[in-house]
Amino acid sequence: MVDKKVKIKARRSVVLLFWLVLFILILFIYARYINTHGFVVNEIAIIDKSLDDSYNGFKIVHFSDIHFGRTIFEEDLKNIVDEINLLKPDVIVFTGDLFDDKNIVEKNEDLVMKYFKKLEARLFKFAIIGDYDKKYLDSYEKILDNSDFILLDNNFKLVYDDCSYPINFVGLSDTKIDNLDNNNYFTITLLHQPDLVKNVSNSNIILAGHSLGGQIKIPFLGGIIKKDGANNYINEYYNVDKQKLYISNGLGTENFSFRLFNKPSINLYRLYNY
Repeated sequence: MVDKKVKIKARRSVVLLFWLVLFILILFIYARYINTHGFVVNEIAIIDKSLDDSYNGFKIVHFSDIHFGRTIFEEDLKNIVDEINLLKPDVIVFTGDLFDDKNIVEKNEDLVMKYFKKLEARLFKFAIIGDYDKKYLDSYEKILDNSDFILLDNNFKLVYDDCSYPINFVGLSDTKIDNLDNNNYFTITLLHQPDLVKNVSNSNIILAGHSLGGQIKIPFLGGIIKKDGANNYINEYYNVDKQKLYISNGLGTENFSFRLFNKPSINLYRLYNY
């Protein structure tokens, strides 16, 4: 009788182990081969009463952290560009980390340049420098320059859209820089690392990348993988000193080619003052 109970327990343990291994295997396949491909578009309404009436409905597309050559390849990049163009943005912003391997840069510089050039914004295309971009800065700047992007490297651009009141786009790429004072215009600040929000003041909206949303997300907990520059701010939205901080979950992967419960994404912001 005892032997029979032991055999039943052993059989149950084997069955439990089988299902556990199968679950882990399915989770691995999902995180590695399914959740890293394709992307979603997050449509976000941003309401700020200080926005001039003429900018109601103004559209900004924000994408970030492609890390081309790891899980993003030519077909993925083509789909990203096609989708962004379908959104018909007024302004496009890229918050850094185009590649993460010098050898991949050298092989794909012209390819990426071709697709970045196809991105269409009614007014402007802006980009800032990510931590990986610094490793191949000459190539990165060449790609941006030849695809009609304006690099905001600790400077700003006033964007006028048929009115006398501009939107001030600021790009901060250096951890040593303090906030740029630009006469209290409605200001959108671009950061790569969201933790650098401590260097920003008097900005209405802050757009950042870098965190990849934690890459691995746990339901009800959010992203769990933190890194330098995204230790304090890792998820999609924060209100920091009355400044709205939006963080792109990015499109690629970093260090390991997995995303779990965290689909690659593009953000579409529509601005309103009511």
